[in-house]
Amino acid sequence: MNQKWKLLTVTANMMEAEILKSALESEDIPVNLKWESINNVLFGGSITGPHSQVQVFVPEEWVDEAKAFLTTVD
Repeated sequence: MNQKWKLLTVTANMMEAEILKSALESEDIPVNLKWESINNVLFGGSITGPHSQVQVFVPEEWVDEAKAFLTTVD
């Protein structure tokens, strides 16, 4: 069975995404990150700056719990 992942949020950079991932995983919520940085392609690995947004995905069945968690940490 293929698990469906849903976009939860977008962070400004990889550092924020890793912090959020760690917090969600501490609540036993699985997380996948997708980072398509133009800086990475052009300059080899910048984790901050414009075009460094990271998409944070969770399994479809965890979306409600993950959203609820986000509202408690905001």
